[in-house]
Amino acid sequence: MTDRHLVTIQVTGRPATFATAHEKPWKDAVRSAVAASGVQPRDARFAVRLEFRLVSARNANEVWDLDNLIKPTLDAMEGVFGARAWRGTPQPADDRVDRIEATKRLPRVGEVPGVTIDVWVIEPDRRA
Repeated sequence: MTDRHLVTIQVTGRPATFATAHEKPWKDAVRSAVAASGVQPRDARFAVRLEFRLVSARNANEVWDLDNLIKPTLDAMEGVFGARAWRGTPQPADDRVDRIEATKRLPRVGEVPGVTIDVWVIEPDRRA
């Protein structure tokens, strides 16, 4: 298998976790950044690296579970993964993501909250 880098997407804004009040604005920010990148949906298998830059927690209830940051981010990436063949509410084909690497940290000096998303297409080895 060979990975071919497809795109790097910079999303600025306050990352949000799954099933919270901030999820919709975060998904909108991800969709806008995907559209601005110019990438087009592909029928492929993918590898994704996510580096979240988080704001400091405002209170003890605000926690940043990495798995809950990943879900709404991938769910907003139909511009990369395409749409799943599905009869109900349209969903991204994020089931084609075979590998994920994710980290979270506070922004460094000069950085803003958000996420850097790198996407690779996983290409099968071609044998003669």
